[in-house]
Amino acid sequence: MDRNFVAVAARLRKELYEEYGAFYYVPMAESRSVQLPVTVGCSYGRCLFCDLNHGLAYRELSCPEIRDKVGKLRFLHQYDRRPVRRCLLSGGNPFFLSAEKLLWIAGELRGAFPECESVSCFARADDVMKKSAEELETLHAAGYDRLCLGIESGSERVLRYHEKGVGRAGNAEAMRKLDAAGISYSVYIILGLGGRALSGEHIAETASLLNGAHPFELTVVNLVLFRGARLAERVRAGEFKRLRPLEALGEGRRLLSLLEIPTVYDGTHKTNAFPLKGRLPEHKALLLRRLDWAIERLSRGNVQGYEMRRWRNWFTE
Repeated sequence: MDRNFVAVAARLRKELYEEYGAFYYVPMAESRSVQLPVTVGCSYGRCLFCDLNHGLAYRELSCPEIRDKVGKLRFLHQYDRRPVRRCLLSGGNPFFLSAEKLLWIAGELRGAFPECESVSCFARADDVMKKSAEELETLHAAGYDRLCLGIESGSERVLRYHEKGVGRAGNAEAMRKLDAAGISYSVYIILGLGGRALSGEHIAETASLLNGAHPFELTVVNLVLFRGARLAERVRAGEFKRLRPLEALGEGRRLLSLLEIPTVYDGTHKTNAFPLKGRLPEHKALLLRRLDWAIERLSRGNVQGYEMRRWRNWFTE
């Protein structure tokens, strides 16, 4: 590997992802996958709690743009010691793209990386619902697998309040359709999304929804108040009462205690006050003990002050 390659690689990496700006998110389960930009922003973009895309308008990259980026990725990975086996489509919810375009993208990736075994991406439940059973089976045969769904909550009231655009039944049906097509998936759940008013319902309904599904991994994050999210206005007005860090840990413990499915519980996201990860049901008792220890330990310190210093966005309530 020569110096020229290093210089060119640095330029290509910038060109590949610069449209996403300073905030570029990928599913935690796919952080090591080769990442191909295909969309920018979110096709829905109206969730009350979300400003992950920081004002970026939704855009689908054209086929020539995508082909150009595939070529850049092939150049970047030409010296890899291991073959590229997993690829990720970057963007808020690339599974919104038509089945036809998704199949074309898979073909481009296979041309560049013949040993690629799976193509993943973020997906909304309604992205899955809009595709027929036949399309999903065809996409799976083309390599689409390990999709990441933003379920957020199993509570109909919580989802409606946050204007998610998909209810509990839609989330359940999307997971059933993926199961039927043989497409594996991980899910994101947001602790604190029900606020104090709906905390109990949020956890109970989320656990019951997940216990009827088959995610290979459950990513648990804490609600973060984005400055550009409309939820911030309701917090300032006193309408939505957020959970404090210890209360969110308590929610995480209740959720974990209610889960009865084999999956990976991943609570290592940086929004969590205490990182935790393990396989269920094998590690469930151990994880619960560790959470109990963390709750007891943190209750003796100023965890609220710690979180304010760490995030600088916990408004006075």
